[in-house]
Amino acid sequence: MYVVTLDTCKQHEGEWAGIPKMVSAVNDLENRLNELNAIVSSHEVVTVGVGSTKTLKLKALYAALEEVHGAFRMLADELGDNTLRVNHTFSPTALRKINTVKLQSHIARTADALIESGALLEPFGIDSARLGSILQVIDECVIIISKPRIAIVERKSLTAGMSAKVDAIDKILKERIDILVRLMKPSLPDFFNQYFAARKVISTGVRHNNPTSGFDSSGFASAPTEPDDGN
Repeated sequence: MYVVTLDTCKQHEGEWAGIPKMVSAVNDLENRLNELNAIVSSHEVVTVGVGSTKTLKLKALYAALEEVHGAFRMLADELGDNTLRVNHTFSPTALRKINTVKLQSHIARTADALIESGALLEPFGIDSARLGSILQVIDECVIIISKPRIAIVERKSLTAGMSAKVDAIDKILKERIDILVRLMKPSLPDFFNQYFAARKVISTGVRHNNPTSGFDSSGFASAPTEPDDGN
């Protein structure tokens, strides 16, 4: 694990602290690990709760739409306005079955109708306070309808970021710390052995279908190709 390798370096810090290039390399490794950990944490939570929140918001939206369309139909009957009645004749089942694009268009038209003629619905139980509440529900749903897609796009971006950080960590280890530790083998044999024992459990040059596999706050990666310890 990367973290085990870093911990091994830290445990022997007093032995290599006088080597500037080793100091900078270990510091860079620690910084990249912290950055990776932050991305992993975001990756794990970015889509959490999005689906359940959308379900609750849509439930409130459908109830509000049924209320609005019912009130407009009654208004249409009073006015003898058949076009108004047709425009607001939707069954609850039909509303729940329309796709996202059509739903967005539908609620936009409904919001326009409420802004233009909503005051006429007060005799049917939709006063100004209720009108404001319904418009707020519509505004919230316009945002939440697109949020799962946005969350998925963000998750893909974080996945790419994780891969880039892993590549940066591998580069620090392979091209800097591994070489420096080999140079220390004659003078620090215990550190050399412990370091490469830790390195042999790191996956380098391996990518899995699930980029988060093997990642958590205490260690990252698995299933290695063993680094050459110089023996």
